[in-house]
Amino acid sequence: MEENKILEEIHQLQALELAILKDVAEVCKKHEIQFFLGEGTLLGAIRHKGFIPWDDDVDLIMERSEYERFLKVAQDELADKYQVQHPTTVDNYWSPFIKVRQLTGDFSFRQSHISHLTQNNGPYIDIFPMEFVPEKMNFKIKKTGFLIRFYRGMLSYKLGLRKPPHFYGKILKFVSNFYSVKAIHKGLQKNFTCFGSGKKPYMATFSSYHPLKSQICRSECYDKMLWWDFEDVKMPVPVGYDEILTTIYGDYMTPPPEENRVIKHHFYSGDH
Repeated sequence: MEENKILEEIHQLQALELAILKDVAEVCKKHEIQFFLGEGTLLGAIRHKGFIPWDDDVDLIMERSEYERFLKVAQDELADKYQVQHPTTVDNYWSPFIKVRQLTGDFSFRQSHISHLTQNNGPYIDIFPMEFVPEKMNFKIKKTGFLIRFYRGMLSYKLGLRKPPHFYGKILKFVSNFYSVKAIHKGLQKNFTCFGSGKKPYMATFSSYHPLKSQICRSECYDKMLWWDFEDVKMPVPVGYDEILTTIYGDYMTPPPEENRVIKHHFYSGDH
């Protein structure tokens, strides 16, 4: 019974997130902003023609210039129903990329590491920026990846999102005492964009939680969009979706064993 209850709530949550996705897509259409389904949402579109049944969030990706344009217009366009969360719009924000969150509703995410932060915690979708990079992997890209992990670690300790479990974590916590949250976000953004804006052979999603090597693909993969079934609508996917998904997941068309079909976040509905 408990499992059925959880699956029912996931379906309710997915319906709310689909509504957010549709509204974001309308804003992008109005302002001619290009976006794609990304990561698990892209996988869901290709393998399931919708949500992965046990997935509980939505991931979008935008090339950096499109991402910045969206950030400029989204706050006004979506203000009646959503909060556009970003380091420039929310004080002491804990994430370095955009989340579009529902302002009201019955669902909230119960994430213990951020429960002490007074921020809207309703249903949301993630929007990740993509950066042009010159190669699949080189020393500067590896260095950038290390610095991003370093700054993200400092942000986690600065905001009390976790306790230092080891010596490296204690170093990060100590160093974070000399930085403000705003300065840490500034360091993150500087590293995200350190390769400049001109088109280059590859694209990287530095802000993703996946390992860096799985987040760099040829820029040609994003040169065109295909309209793909996603639940009851069609959404844009990159023309190179096969290369992208293979890079991230390997044999992506084979679902994982049932014991690995894990819900990523903890949430609760208003009747709990």
